[in-house]
Amino acid sequence: MIAAIPTSTGASFYYYQTQLAELRNQLSVLNKQITTLNSNITGLQAEIDQNSNLDNQQISALNAQLSQIQSTLNQLTSLSAQTSTQIASLQAKISQLQQALSENLMVNQPGAVNFTAQGFNITVTNLGGVSVNITQLTITNISPTGSTQCSSSDCILTNTSNPGISNQIVKTTESGHMIRVNGLAINDGSGYKVALTSANGRSYGFYYPWPLTPSINGNRSFLANVGPLVIYLDFHSFNFTQGSQTQSQSAFCVPSATNLVFWIRASNTATDSSVKLKSQTMMQMQPYTANGFGALVRIWLDDPATLNPSNVIPYNETTNPYIFPAANPNGPPVYATIKFSAGSQNGVGSANMSNDNNWIIFIGFYYVYRGLSLGQTIAFVDLKSTAGYPGSC
Repeated sequence: MIAAIPTSTGASFYYYQTQLAELRNQLSVLNKQITTLNSNITGLQAEIDQNSNLDNQQISALNAQLSQIQSTLNQLTSLSAQTSTQIASLQAKISQLQQALSENLMVNQPGAVNFTAQGFNITVTNLGGVSVNITQLTITNISPTGSTQCSSSDCILTNTSNPGISNQIVKTTESGHMIRVNGLAINDGSGYKVALTSANGRSYGFYYPWPLTPSINGNRSFLANVGPLVIYLDFHSFNFTQGSQTQSQSAFCVPSATNLVFWIRASNTATDSSVKLKSQTMMQMQPYTANGFGALVRIWLDDPATLNPSNVIPYNETTNPYIFPAANPNGPPVYATIKFSAGSQNGVGSANMSNDNNWIIFIGFYYVYRGLSLGQTIAFVDLKSTAGYPGSC
């Protein structure tokens, strides 16, 4: 009896091969028993036919013995047929697993490309020995900082659903194949886990945005740790928007006397817990020329959906918090973008560097980790504000 079937393809293949060998041995034993019983039946029947001197009592006893052997033979024949059916079923499963083991699909970095209002593409390469038919796409919003789609429940896409997928068959040796996702986009600032399932039951996947590999120069990584959080300090991870911009740019130099929203990339390196930012989290900017607290600029968290100074949304840690999922053993699965500009905790407003200066920036992070509220402060970056932006940067 088949039970406790392993879940991995390789282990399942070995398991079924073992079951098949056992069933074939069982069938061989049954067939030998059937042959022996058939021989016994033939012998008894011949004895009855050849011995005319047998009385009725002897003939009746031989017939009873013959009937019992025939009944046993029928049972063994039925069991043999069932075993043959099981063997055929296992052979079909093994054939399917052999196909699955021949699959080898690689998702090409950055995973999702060619975004439009109608969807995007997933670029893959077939490194295996058979064509791969992707029958299902499962999208999970693991860091709903940009939108809440696919967060309360997974988004399941097939070639017959809407949203759905198309061009899902990847031929052998095909490189850079584009699987099309229709009716859904994932470039909204949230962090997503995308799983691709093939007709043979194999699973492939990636995270979007693609996990960052920090830039390294002279063996120094552009990172700052805040407990379980990592803050990225490279040129494209500290950004800002002004006016009604929806695309951010590097914030190491910004226009002075201009309303701004700052964007900071961060991820969670802890493998044992997620991290949730509390509304007390604040950024403080101190100009080089400061000689008193009145010169400081303080700004608080914005809602993750905030894009620019024209649509600042108050942060609410209860209804739409920044949540960083726990890292896997290979590192953080995804980064999130934190927005700062509010003039008060849970408020609205925009940051404004009122004069030309250089500013030393500190961030006080207050967050929930493993159910406990913790607070830490880091010296973050130095930026320049100038009225001649960008020419005088």
